[in-house]
Amino acid sequence: MLFMVTNRRMQKGEFGDEEMPHKKFVYQYEYNNGTVGKRGFKKSGKNGFKVLLLKEINRLRDEEGIRTPKVGVYIHGYNNDYQDSIDELADLEERLQAANGTPLILIGFSWPSSGRVTHYLSDREEARDSVGAFSRFLLDINSFVSEQKRICFSTTFCIVHSMGNYLLRKGMEYLSDELGTPNGRLIFNETLMLAPDISSKDIEKEHKASYISNFSRRVHVYYSKSDRVVKASSVKRFGSNRLGRHGANNYDNLPENVVLIDSANFANQSEVEILSKKLNKSVSVHSSYKYHDSILADMLQVISSIDRDLIVNREPYFEDGEPHNHYKLM
Repeated sequence: MLFMVTNRRMQKGEFGDEEMPHKKFVYQYEYNNGTVGKRGFKKSGKNGFKVLLLKEINRLRDEEGIRTPKVGVYIHGYNNDYQDSIDELADLEERLQAANGTPLILIGFSWPSSGRVTHYLSDREEARDSVGAFSRFLLDINSFVSEQKRICFSTTFCIVHSMGNYLLRKGMEYLSDELGTPNGRLIFNETLMLAPDISSKDIEKEHKASYISNFSRRVHVYYSKSDRVVKASSVKRFGSNRLGRHGANNYDNLPENVVLIDSANFANQSEVEILSKKLNKSVSVHSSYKYHDSILADMLQVISSIDRDLIVNREPYFEDGEPHNHYKLM
């Protein structure tokens, strides 16, 4: 089942590419199951959203026999207008559910990216300006997770793509200011960072993305040296290594719960050409994480909280005879 949260401002009857004032956002529910370009949500409101979400969690447990229903948050990257963000959310849910064999719940957060490739820098400004609304949404998720812990039958995860990781990083930083450094309090069981458009050093200890690892039981970062989009953003960001292309700078300095996944065997140009023909749609290396069966299979094992060393079709990198939280998809 799909839900959506957005801080996009309404413009001429549609959600546009500017943020709502005063850190506001809207909860949306009752997905219409439309076709590509016509997908949407029929209703909005926090109370209705929460009632339907809890109803679906209970239905998955009681009717589908799923002992621990999975509730995920998905944050899109740059170059997505509002309709794109819904279509992307629906595509991801469909592919995850098909690969998993059981239904799950996915909540999108649609921040006001413009949906134009040329607007990279303005999209980054919109991501930064969306931090207030996003952190308030995270506070709501934190309250929801705290309530669910009393019942103890659902698990949470977060999947973030591209520039959405910048929004996640800033949002978790603000959340830390509000809640303090967590001590056993986790918002997400698993956080999956796909092609993250943030600095490589950010993921290391005592750096900016450490807030992400503070609020997650485990963090998996998927990167590929073949990702030209992240390479181009490196130029825009003064040449610093980008996490989504380079991986970490120093694997000896990673938090214990952070894992890096080299996905270059599948996130590369020859693989996406095959994938584009198979899906009859244009897929880039940068977006392939959400479509390639081999990458999705790894992601599903992560979401299922399988031990990092027991996840199939990956092998560890060894340095000085020891693994360093660094794996390669095979």
